[in-house]
Amino acid sequence: MNVEQNVLEVSGVEITKTLLVDLQKLSSYSGEPVAAVYADNLLRTMRFMRDKLPFDPYTEVVMALHDALFFQNRWIDYKAIHYKGVYDLLTSIVNQETINNSSVEDSILTLLNIGFDILPFGVSIDNSLDTDSDEE
Repeated sequence: MNVEQNVLEVSGVEITKTLLVDLQKLSSYSGEPVAAVYADNLLRTMRFMRDKLPFDPYTEVVMALHDALFFQNRWIDYKAIHYKGVYDLLTSIVNQETINNSSVEDSILTLLNIGFDILPFGVSIDNSLDTDSDEE
């Protein structure tokens, strides 16, 4: 029995394109209960991408969005305009032949400019602490 197997390689572009459908739906149904279904699909696809392509440049952009959306379920707080903005951003980067580090950085900063909190895990530093007293 001779069975030939074809292995299809998953690409960051293809996975990112699948995110676009759910982003479009989130934009349409933002603020409604059915939005949770599309947020869940988005979350699962983003985690699949992280697991399969951890070093792909598209994954870096997608994971910045992931952190902004799913830390403390913040996806609920974002409005249709936010989802439309990220839809347009991801559409523009998947239409490029390749993206480099500069494109990744610009895309992540664009997420911030759209209104996404890309660093939700931030640590606040208490400047009132006296650090000089340890040196005595």
